[in-house]
Amino acid sequence: MGFVHSIDVVMFRVLGFDVYWYGFAYTFGFAGMVYWLRHERDKLGWTPRQVIDTSIIFVIMILAGGRIFEVIVYEWEWYREHPEQIAMLWKGGMATHGLLLGAVAGALIASLMTRTPLLRLLDSLTVAAAFVFGVGRIGNFIEGGVIGTVTDLWWGVKLPDVEGFRHPVSLYDGAKNFLLIPVLVAVLRRWPAGRGVATATFLIGYGGLRFVVDQFRDYESTLWGIGPGQWFNLAMAAIGLVMLVACLGLTAPAPSKLVVRARDVSPPSWIRAVVLALLVLFPLCIPTSWTGEYVKIKRQSSEVNQTQP
Repeated sequence: MGFVHSIDVVMFRVLGFDVYWYGFAYTFGFAGMVYWLRHERDKLGWTPRQVIDTSIIFVIMILAGGRIFEVIVYEWEWYREHPEQIAMLWKGGMATHGLLLGAVAGALIASLMTRTPLLRLLDSLTVAAAFVFGVGRIGNFIEGGVIGTVTDLWWGVKLPDVEGFRHPVSLYDGAKNFLLIPVLVAVLRRWPAGRGVATATFLIGYGGLRFVVDQFRDYESTLWGIGPGQWFNLAMAAIGLVMLVACLGLTAPAPSKLVVRARDVSPPSWIRAVVLALLVLFPLCIPTSWTGEYVKIKRQSSEVNQTQP
């Protein structure tokens, strides 16, 4: 007994284009991130225009980070032979750890643009990050791109073109990410943004718990005995632990005053708003976390090997 995955990865078609569940998870997550930045605007001392400008930076850097990481770490064998496809996000291919690195890069740029202390910004973004990655894992489950190990438990999932029932590891990880949200909200109430405790908690919770969850993941390759992503999970957890000890050991700083800026009473530029909307909607065309052609060829090769005597 188990769940046979038969969900169509295409949500619907519009004007001849396919809209994918996997990409919708990104769009929904980005929309949540923009909402959270608006929610935190007064605490950060930002104008509405700065919310839009920084949101644009975050979306661009997150997508770029996810793509670059996927190309270099997971699918370099394919892209080395097909460099013209590196920029073709609509063919699929994104990596979670790259999304995180892209978000950090975006935070650094946003910090410089708005003169907001980087640690305050990172702390404020932890809740949004947990939400984005929680929603993203639901997209991974629908696309069937994250494969768990074989199981005989009743909640095992039979994925298309994958032998046996598997642990729904993407749902495990998604649940973990969503459970981090109330924890991070509680941490921010106890240690306001700028102390670094929320960022440290996120790194420990995301990286450390994902290392546990990924014990049930069927990695296609290993690096020194474990899946390549596991080393990044361990690194995140270790950095978070060191950071937490350091932050809790520091004397609480005097409450810093927000930088008082001239109030932006004019509405945000409609051009900026349109650009942000298009960027948030763009992921709808991303079909999967793996490059489509790469997966297709690997499956064909596997089928040929299975039929050979």
